[in-house]
Amino acid sequence: MAADVLLNGQGNSGTILSHFYVSLAEEIRDIENTECHEALTINEFAACLVRVGGKMADSVPNPVEGTLLSVARDSCEGLAGKDFSNLKELIDTWKDIAEVELKATPDKLIVDGVKVLKKDGVVDSGAQGFFYTVEGMWLASRDELPEATDPNLFKTSVNTNDGQENLADIIDDHSICDTKYQFCTEAVILLKDGVTKDEVMEKIESECQETTGSCSCDSKGALGDSLACVSGPAKEGGNMLKLHIHTNEPQRFFDILKPYSKDPIFKKEKVEDMKLQSETAHGSSTETAGVEDSVDNAKFTMIGLSSVCLPSTVLAENAELLHSFPMFVVPADTNEPIDVRFASSAETVQTLNKQRNPATAVRMTTATSTPMQMKIELLSALSKGKPVLCMVFSLNKKVSAFGRNVLLAIDMLEPEQKAMVKVFVHGWFHDGLFLLEAIKCARRGGTIDEALAICEDLAQRTYNKVSFMNAELFRKLKAWRPAMFPDGFVIPEGHYSISGPPAGVRPDGVAVEKRVPLSMAPIGMGSSMDDAFEKAAKHIKSGLKPGDKVGNILVPCVGRPDFGHILVRKLEEEGIEIEGNPFVYSEGMLGVVMGSWGSVGIQYQIIEA
Repeated sequence: MAADVLLNGQGNSGTILSHFYVSLAEEIRDIENTECHEALTINEFAACLVRVGGKMADSVPNPVEGTLLSVARDSCEGLAGKDFSNLKELIDTWKDIAEVELKATPDKLIVDGVKVLKKDGVVDSGAQGFFYTVEGMWLASRDELPEATDPNLFKTSVNTNDGQENLADIIDDHSICDTKYQFCTEAVILLKDGVTKDEVMEKIESECQETTGSCSCDSKGALGDSLACVSGPAKEGGNMLKLHIHTNEPQRFFDILKPYSKDPIFKKEKVEDMKLQSETAHGSSTETAGVEDSVDNAKFTMIGLSSVCLPSTVLAENAELLHSFPMFVVPADTNEPIDVRFASSAETVQTLNKQRNPATAVRMTTATSTPMQMKIELLSALSKGKPVLCMVFSLNKKVSAFGRNVLLAIDMLEPEQKAMVKVFVHGWFHDGLFLLEAIKCARRGGTIDEALAICEDLAQRTYNKVSFMNAELFRKLKAWRPAMFPDGFVIPEGHYSISGPPAGVRPDGVAVEKRVPLSMAPIGMGSSMDDAFEKAAKHIKSGLKPGDKVGNILVPCVGRPDFGHILVRKLEEEGIEIEGNPFVYSEGMLGVVMGSWGSVGIQYQIIEA
C-alpha cells in the first residue's frame, strides 16, 4: 500500500500522505515481536502510529501547522501512553483525536500573519482528506462503511459550526494562497544505486534558494516552493523517490532529477495549473459573464463534445447551457469503455504515466456513443424546453461514426422534439471555438439562428489552428490510422511536424468537405519544441493584416500545461495582439489516445480590424 500511495498520491498533501504510509510500513517491518512473529499486538500497532506521528515533519523542509502534516502528527502522537484492548478501541480514539485536530486547522494555519482558513470559514482540505482515511477505518470497524459508489461517501462526519454545516461544503485548499508559483509539479523516480534522498533534496533545496547579486547573466531565479519529499520501496525492487514542488519551470525541475533516476522515463510526472484549478473552483478571471451577459438570458442550449473540447472554467460557468455526448476510450487489456466525461484528473495522470512506460503501456482506442446513448443526452437537453444547437464535426461516416450516430439519435425523437434540434457541421475536428461563440450569443440573449450564422462565418472564414506532432505521436497515430500519412513521411526524433490551414482570413470561405485535409496541411518542421513554437507564431503572424488580433485562443495540452503557456508566450514575443485571455487546459482522458505526453495544439479566431 505504501508503494501505491507513493506512486499515485496527488499534490502536496498526497506526497505527505505518502510519507505517512511509507513511515508506517517501515515501523511495522522493523518491529521485533518476540512473542508472535505473524501479527502485531494492538499496542504495538499503536506504538507504530505514535512513532510515525513523530516522523511527519521529515516530509517537508518547512512544516506548516494546520495542515495534513500537523493533523496526522498530532492525532498519532495523541495515542501515546494509552492501553488498548482491541483494534476498534484504538481506531475510536484515533478518529476522535483526528476530528478535534481537523477542527483546529482554521486557528493553526497562518500565512503572513493571517488565519487564512478561519477568514474564509473553512478547514484545510489535505487535513480533511487524512481524516477521511481514519474515518473510513472507523466506519469499517463498525461495519458501517458505505459502498465506494455511494455519492454521499464524502459527505459525512465532522463540521466546524456546532453540527450545523457539512464539511463537504466548507473544505478548502490553501495551496494557492501560499505560493507565488503556478504549476503543482510532481515526479516519482527509481533512484540509481547509491543515490540517497538527502543527496537529491540537497540539490533541489539549493535550486529553491533565491539568486542574489548580478555577477552572472546566466543565473536563474528560485526553482519553487512547497517542496515535499518521501522515499520508499518500489514493487520491482530498489528505492523510489517522490518529490512535489510548486514551480513556474516544471521542465527545469525534471531536468535536475534526471541524473538521479535509474530509468530515462520517470515512474510518474505530473504538472497541474493551480491558477486554472483555483478559477474553476472559485470563479474565473476569464469569465464570459457581464452585467447584461448571463446564462439566464439564454434562449437555447447546446450539445456536442463540450466536456472534452472546453476548459473546466468555461464548463463550470456555463453548466446550464452545455450538454455533452458521451465519448469513450477503450483499453485493450480490459476492453471496458471509460467515459471521458467522468474521468478524474488523477485517473488521467495515472493513465498517461502508464502509457509513457513501455512496460506498462496499453493500446487504447476511442469509441463514440451509440444513437440510444445520444438520444438520452438529447432528451436531457430538450427537457429545459429550449431549442438545442447540436455541434457535429462531420457527417461523413468514412471520417467518423459520430455524426452518423447523432443523425440516427435525432431520428429517434418525436416530431416536435426533432423540430427543436438544429445541427451545425463545422468540419474542423474540434467543437471548442464554435461552442465559445455559441455561448457568447446565448448569454447575450441571441437566438439559435443567430448562433448558427455566427458559427458558420467562423468556420468559413476566421477559424484557424496549428497542430504539432513529435516522433512518438507520429508512430502512435500511424499505427492507429495509417491512411492519415503519405508514404515516406517521417518525423526525426526530437523534431516536431507543424501543420494547419494557411494563415489568415479566407475571404471566399472554404467548403466543409475541404476542411479536414486543409487542417492537416504541412506548415514546416521544428528542430525542437521551442523552434516549432517560434515557427508557428511566425506562421500565425504572417496571416494577420494591420490591426488584426487573435482571440478565442484554445490551447489543449496532454500532461504538460506549462508547454501551452510557453506557446502563448511565443505569440506575445512575436508581437501578436491577443484579445481576451487564452485558455490553456488539459485535454483530459481523450488526450491519452489522441495525443502523447507533452502534446500541445492551438486553435484561434482572427478578429478583423
